[in-house]
Amino acid sequence: MASPPPIVEYAVFFVLAAIIIFAVGEYLAWVYRNQANSDHRPPSYFSWFDRLDAVYTPIENGFYRLTGINPRREMTWKGYVKSVLVFNAFIWVLLYVVLVFQNVLPMNYVGVGGESLDLAFHTASSFTSNTNQQHYSGENLSVFTHTFGIGIAMFLTPATGLALMPAFARAFTNKEDPRLGNFYENVVKGLVRFLLPISFIIAVILMAEGSVQTILSGKLTVETFTMGVQNIRIGPHAGIEAIKMFGTNGGGINAANAATAFENPTPLSNLVLTLAMPIGTFSAIYAWGAWVGNRSHGVAIVVAFFVIYMALTGVAVVGETGSNPGMAVTENGLSVDQTVGNMESKETRFGPTASAIWGLTTTSTTNGGVNSMHNSWSALGAFSLLFAFATNNVSNGVGTGLLNILMFVILTAFIGALMIGRRPQYLGKKLEWQEMRYVFVTILVLPILVLIPQAHAVVYQGAIDSMNNPGFRGFSEVLYEFFSASANNGSGFEGLGDGTMYFNIVDGFQVLLARYVPITAQLAIAGYLANKKVSPESKGSLDTDTPAFVGLLIGVIIIVSALVFLPALVFGPIGELLSGGI
Repeated sequence: MASPPPIVEYAVFFVLAAIIIFAVGEYLAWVYRNQANSDHRPPSYFSWFDRLDAVYTPIENGFYRLTGINPRREMTWKGYVKSVLVFNAFIWVLLYVVLVFQNVLPMNYVGVGGESLDLAFHTASSFTSNTNQQHYSGENLSVFTHTFGIGIAMFLTPATGLALMPAFARAFTNKEDPRLGNFYENVVKGLVRFLLPISFIIAVILMAEGSVQTILSGKLTVETFTMGVQNIRIGPHAGIEAIKMFGTNGGGINAANAATAFENPTPLSNLVLTLAMPIGTFSAIYAWGAWVGNRSHGVAIVVAFFVIYMALTGVAVVGETGSNPGMAVTENGLSVDQTVGNMESKETRFGPTASAIWGLTTTSTTNGGVNSMHNSWSALGAFSLLFAFATNNVSNGVGTGLLNILMFVILTAFIGALMIGRRPQYLGKKLEWQEMRYVFVTILVLPILVLIPQAHAVVYQGAIDSMNNPGFRGFSEVLYEFFSASANNGSGFEGLGDGTMYFNIVDGFQVLLARYVPITAQLAIAGYLANKKVSPESKGSLDTDTPAFVGLLIGVIIIVSALVFLPALVFGPIGELLSGGI
């Protein structure tokens, strides 16, 4: 059966995404209804959610008793930062030990060795920071490591991000009250009520479609067409894949990631997994409006980022459904058929349109999962991927994505108020120099972490030797690598030999700084704002739920991203495109 036209696939995906974002956004608003707003419970369109308390509350209380958590103990922003760093340090140590000593740990069915110290540093840092960038083949980890190391981190790190959202909401709903809630309570609620149940549903769908799920064996022995024998690595694919995509993680069990049938077997599984990436992030943006008592504002922010997301996805689809100039050759008098688009390094069961939507969704969120190899994309397609990075990911990651997005929203509110001669404020809280300096720090972290190492790598022989392509494409390989690490994304352009000590150390520090410097600055902003009075909205206040604000927000994001990263993009995909490259 022929694939539907690209415009149909494109339209169906975004219609489904919009519907699910609304439903999941209402659910997420309900999950943190008490933690995000201590004054009142934001009403939900779905009152039957309250019935789920009878299921979830006993499980949460069990976690509290087991771990000794006192959910009633409130924290200031400094206590919050301390808790985040201590909790994540525990995850890092756990991962590092498991990775280095996996050769002597159980469930090592095929005898894989422990990772080297520098590779383990990068892997532990990457998965602790919810970046999930891999400098190793997925088959080089044991079933134990995937299940009890990587798998646990894939739940705990997005739960860290989720726990930050209600704390930041309290900055605007509190009235001169520095208390932002309890970090550990928010982690437990995010796990029990959001990540675990939705990931379970996704995993069941994947298993129904044919994805593998086992921890009792590490390989499947099959007979090939040439009468040979091949050992294929298997493990808890469905479970890992579910949280890998929904938790904006990305580290796959297989080296080819979601291009393999064990992880992503059918077009339906591909659609479900593609939808899983933006749902968790955009639903948080929608829930923000409910938490602060202004749903229309949450919808306005969703619309702004959805417009950018749809536009860049459209560019990717155009780039990958067109012909590949590099394949415009004849063999024995016959030209290469490119009527279906650029199929190099893409799965035939997905095709170029579904691969393009997935790829742009990957770089629009902090998700490193791939279902095609991006180094084989056209120059136009590669530009769309890298520009999504330049915006610090369009919708970013679970939890932390909302906070990163709000930095642009606050900046837009600040600029918009000054443009109309009003006192800058956002959601009733005055915006002063104390908050704005941290907003600028957060926005500048990405270009600093990307461009400075990029400048060094393109003149350092060790990094140059890792490039498998010359010229513009080689420059793009390194730029994508540093974007992937510094934007907490984790996906790979491929083609770059990044499994070296140089990239392990540089990327390892990038993922840590890109995660925890913004979190610290954002919680400091929350601390300053929480101590302020709430100023009532007036006719002179800047409306943050109008088409004008949406347009201004889109303009600020595009202008800031272009001003900072356009020169680097010119040396990469733009230069390649203008020179007639693929």
